[in-house]
Amino acid sequence: MLVNDWMNSPVVTVDVSDSMHKAVNLMHEHKIGILPVLENGKLIGIVTDRDLKRSAPSDVVLFDIKDIVYHLARVQVGAIMTPNPVALRPDHTIEEAAQMLREHNISGCPVLDAEDQIAGIITKNDIFNALTSTAGIINKGIQFGLLVVDRPGSIKEVTDVIRTFKARLVSILTTYDKAPDGYRCLYIRVFQVNRDKLPQLKEELAKTARLLYMVDLRDGTRETYASY
Repeated sequence: MLVNDWMNSPVVTVDVSDSMHKAVNLMHEHKIGILPVLENGKLIGIVTDRDLKRSAPSDVVLFDIKDIVYHLARVQVGAIMTPNPVALRPDHTIEEAAQMLREHNISGCPVLDAEDQIAGIITKNDIFNALTSTAGIINKGIQFGLLVVDRPGSIKEVTDVIRTFKARLVSILTTYDKAPDGYRCLYIRVFQVNRDKLPQLKEELAKTARLLYMVDLRDGTRETYASY
């Protein structure tokens, strides 16, 4: 999945000379927490709701409403923004975007096109939406966690078993993280499973891989069978 498919576009932006007051109003109006800052149409910074809160009067009790409005109106966005923000391209993958946000400990970042113009903005929530879509959780069904031998055909052996029970595959995810040497973790979500045949399905799966757990989102059943 590419950033282009999940980013928000068009993007609400502010100019470097705009006031904090305008930035606050834009965030409130559009229910967003990040604003790219432009100068002559080019991205030069980014301002977040956290920047605005940090730059607001430190003790509101000591200020009347006129003082607060005056403060917000006179301070320009350029004075509180983070300059030279990290940015992504539309053809970056969602996984690359997630890694970027994690490495820089940020909640979102701009997306620039080939001419370095703002094409969109991607946030943690967009990435969460993409990952939950990939996992197929909207279809609920059953997820099996398994430990399979890391060799060609081991995943097919598992999916072949599932198909013999006429269940539909929703998603297949694998990782080597936390798996012992020579193995990989396999997470399969299926639906349209005949619950009457579920015990036999688990029994057959256990013949091809180590069955770690099963979660049935239809009725909330959660079973753990083995550890890594």
